[in-house]
Parts: sequence; structure tokens; C-alpha cells
Amino acid sequence: MVDKAMPAVSATRPIWHTFRVDASFEKQRSITGIGLVLRATHKPGRDGAVIASFGEAYADLPLQAAEPLAILRALEIAAEQGHRFLRIRSDCNRMRTALKDDYQAGVGHNRRGLQGQILRLARQFDQVKFAWIPRRKNQEAHHLARKAVRGCRPIVRVDLSELMKPGI
Repeated sequence: MVDKAMPAVSATRPIWHTFRVDASFEKQRSITGIGLVLRATHKPGRDGAVIASFGEAYADLPLQAAEPLAILRALEIAAEQGHRFLRIRSDCNRMRTALKDDYQAGVGHNRRGLQGQILRLARQFDQVKFAWIPRRKNQEAHHLARKAVRGCRPIVRVDLSELMKPGI
């Protein structure tokens, strides 16, 4: 993790924290790497300056769990740090659109599985926006995900294994 100076808090506008997320999967070793770049600003519609970055590796998760895991970790980190207004930017547009639509409609949080877990966690914040980022602009998160696959010791999370069980 790399920390940089936090922008000054505005009395009239909330600070928006933006996570740019990406994931990478290595089939031979069954390792999923995620990259998260955290930015912050009080300017609407802007991502702001980089204040932290994260690269993590996970073992024994299916390929389809890679990008949702990156979003889940972004929400978990934001909750741990006490952020209230979030923008989660992903280049996986189909999944992002489904999360955005369900979140805005207030549905899906009672669903089992990883998507339900993401929507339940998102309800804890004042506001969450699931936004798209072009792949070419998401290279820093992609690089962190690839680096995590190659160099980080994989984490095994029992709670994620439970979410991935058939029928859940």
C-alpha cells in the first residue's frame, strides 16, 4: 500500500473516494490477483489524486469471481477506512452495469453469492456509484493485479469459498 496526502475536507461538499479496480487470473496455479487504486477529491465527477494502491492475491477462486472480488475488496477497504461516498470504476462493463442497476433499484442485496455480498456491503455507505472505466485508462490497477499474481503470497478466505459453493 502506498499512501499519499489526503485532499483537504470541504465543508460544503463531501469527499468522494474512487476505487479503480481490476483483476487477473492465472489458471495454472489457480491464483486471482486484484489491483485497487484509491483516489479522493471533493470535485464532482472527478477521480482525484491517488492516495493509496493495493495489490492482493487469492487462491482457489473461479475465474468468474476475479472482478467481483476486486469490487468487494474495494468496498471492504472503504468501510474499514470510514469512507462514505464511493465510486467504484471497473472495465468489466457487464458486471458493473448489473451491480449499478441492482443497487439503484434497491434489489439483489438478499441474493446469495458474491454479487449479493457486494450489494449488502454497498448499502452501508451514504452513496455508491458503480462506474465504467476504459481498459486503457485502468492500466495502474491492471499492473497491480498482474504483479500480485506473480509476486504476492495467495490469501485463502473461507468466507469467499462459502460464497462460491454451488447453489449459492
